[in-house]
Amino acid sequence: APPKSQLQAFNFENVQRNAGLAEKGVASKHKKTGTTIVGLVFKGGVVMGSDNRASAGQIVADKWCQKIHDLAPNVTACGAGTAADCDHVMKMIQASLNLHRFETGKQTRFRHAEFLIKRHLAKYQGYIGAHIILGGCDVNGPNLCSITNHGYSR
Repeated sequence: APPKSQLQAFNFENVQRNAGLAEKGVASKHKKTGTTIVGLVFKGGVVMGSDNRASAGQIVADKWCQKIHDLAPNVTACGAGTAADCDHVMKMIQASLNLHRFETGKQTRFRHAEFLIKRHLAKYQGYIGAHIILGGCDVNGPNLCSITNHGYSR
């Protein structure tokens, strides 16, 4: 069962309003588009968030899907796309970063995490369905980037 804080996270007051508008013939222009992931940089760090539903077309496949992954104590990623692909990529990168951190004894650098993800996704030329927002703070300050399933970043 989800924690109480998650049960109170959504407000469905507009459902009745939308139903009333639909009865009057006012068409809604909004469109359901799948996963929402977001990252924001502020003066002291990075804030990341996502929804928690995994869908398969119009069907909700999982109400409590984990889309935010801590790759290192100072680096976090949000994944959209194929849930299994996102989970596998995140676990693999997390293991690689943990091993590197234990071998060097140093904090993970944001750019190192970005490089590992980009290299892995580019190797598969877009056949891995993982679109990632990567955020974190290191010696260079707060960082945020978006990585496509082809391994390109912005």
